[in-house]
Amino acid sequence: MMPRYESRDGRGCLLVGDSRRLDPIPTGSVGVIVTSPPYWMRGRGRRSAEGWARRLAQEFGAEWRRVLAPDGDLWLVIGDRHDGAEWLGLDGIVSEWMRRTGWRLQSKGCWAQVRSRERWDNRLNHVLRFRNAGRAVRPDSTTLCWMLPLPASHRESLWDATPDPVIRTALEKSKKRGPVLDPFIGAGTVALVARAAGRAWIGVERDPRMARLAARRLGLRRPPRPVRTVASGSSGRAPRRTRSG
Repeated sequence: MMPRYESRDGRGCLLVGDSRRLDPIPTGSVGVIVTSPPYWMRGRGRRSAEGWARRLAQEFGAEWRRVLAPDGDLWLVIGDRHDGAEWLGLDGIVSEWMRRTGWRLQSKGCWAQVRSRERWDNRLNHVLRFRNAGRAVRPDSTTLCWMLPLPASHRESLWDATPDPVIRTALEKSKKRGPVLDPFIGAGTVALVARAAGRAWIGVERDPRMARLAARRLGLRRPPRPVRTVASGSSGRAPRRTRSG
């Protein structure tokens, strides 16, 4: 069972573990997934980028499809890269692998970093909206484009954050029922935005140190351990109370 933190009002939950296995989350219970997976940073060339996208779609995407409601949305924020020879076009590579595994791209946009401290080839981020095949979104006239600085991360965070306006737009355009899931929650930015919007939320974080940081920022606590009764043995002594391990 995944270790977990919970909010006092019962509307938020942080699971500590790998989001390739989301056993504690019931099938079809999540309203929308908003996340920024760890960016492709290692390796060079299209083959390396294809491998990253394939692992994302096959190893993580299958479980996301299971927990997401049939009419729910998946929003991915991913950075593009220049490998020294060309721009890889990671939005197209990811979209193709997601399509092979049962997803369909419904909307796409971009967030370009301004006043950035990042290198010139590390400032373009794609915003991609997917749904399960057969669950198309009716197109509208909204242009998904932002010129925003990179948000200041918490001093203890290992990762950069997605700007709040990008997350808010994803929530506004998506299913309103069911919790918001971020399977790479990091320091908890998506959960903070979801909570401010009055939404229930679930976060997953593999790194225990980052999970503790997110729990502090969100005011979470460990749930109390259940108390069980230990049956008496042949000695005839009365049952005693103990905490389960």
